[in-house]
Amino acid sequence: MVETDVAIVGAGLAGSLAAVILGRAGYSVALIDPFDQARPDFRCEKIEDRHADSLAKAGVLDEILPAARRYENVWVARLGRLAEIKPIVEYGLAYGDFVNCMRRLIPAQVVFVHNKVGSLTLSPERQTLTLVGGEQISTRLVIGATGLGAGFLDRIDMHRREISKCHSLSIGFDAESDELPFDSLTYFGEDPSHRVAYITLFPLATGLRANIFSYHDLDHPWVKRLRINPMDAIAEALPRLERLAGRLRVRGAIKIRPVDLIATENAVQPGIALVGDAFSTACPVSGTGASKALLDAERLCNVHVPEWLATPGMSSDKISTFYRDPQKTACDTQSLKSSLFSKRSVLGQSALWSAYRWGCYAGSVGRNLIEHKRFPRVPANGAMQGGMPANH
Repeated sequence: MVETDVAIVGAGLAGSLAAVILGRAGYSVALIDPFDQARPDFRCEKIEDRHADSLAKAGVLDEILPAARRYENVWVARLGRLAEIKPIVEYGLAYGDFVNCMRRLIPAQVVFVHNKVGSLTLSPERQTLTLVGGEQISTRLVIGATGLGAGFLDRIDMHRREISKCHSLSIGFDAESDELPFDSLTYFGEDPSHRVAYITLFPLATGLRANIFSYHDLDHPWVKRLRINPMDAIAEALPRLERLAGRLRVRGAIKIRPVDLIATENAVQPGIALVGDAFSTACPVSGTGASKALLDAERLCNVHVPEWLATPGMSSDKISTFYRDPQKTACDTQSLKSSLFSKRSVLGQSALWSAYRWGCYAGSVGRNLIEHKRFPRVPANGAMQGGMPANH
């Protein structure tokens, strides 16, 4: 029987960050995951402002950024037109590399258990995790960071409630283009009939990355055409994209992932706290999935866990303070609202929704005029050769 202060189930982004924070704070921690290295996965692939804020509060931002590809001045196109050049800095970093970079920061005293949880017994004092094979871990607190693979929660009477099945599709691939006049581009769908929220193009260390977020069903004819002839399917759904990005060429396999909006019910129980997708999922169109997971881990481990461990017991009253955390609840609420609203705004065909989209375009142009004192335009000699921007 291994005894710890905290046992973290799942060593993805949120679980690994939790292990770093708690391990550096001197707590005894067991991190449970079947894989010693994170496998490539199609999830968060960039570090934006909200991600950077949580990483900075966790004290790891400066150690993560050297592994990422820095870029700036993000172009935003709406209604097939360049609308704004945002003077912001972001960082491209593949999800597997992101997680492995985080894992390398975990202190040596954190025990990494390469296994899966078979069963879990909770109480207001100590929790017992029985691993596949029979080994047991006794701990004061369990942090559930299993992402979408939260099957063991059913055994403690937590249930996943489906809010919106196949709410959206995430489509990712490596790409090439002869000339790119931008570092990064976010190109919103041109017409509701195309059912595309946007495509984002940005650099990773390995080259140009393209992610498309759409509201197609998996068996939609367009998705079938995308698998067979991706370049033609992209040109069909985003006909004016070529004006800014040239003719995209797909390198390697296309990954297509359906996204369900799910929330966990009966989560407030003694001795366990859920973070990230284990608690509730977000649509990638909203841009809140990774920021929600990182904020969960940072708030839980920087604020709540030290307070809980300072006194005896691990009652559900203690656990509930995390789920009532103002920053967490605000992030969760905004994420769900944004996930649901974005779909309506993309697919809506009424005059009201058309006016809304034109309003977004006007707002982008207005911000560009304030920032740059001119209407956004493609620079005549701004194209960068080789299909990739220079590394700033």
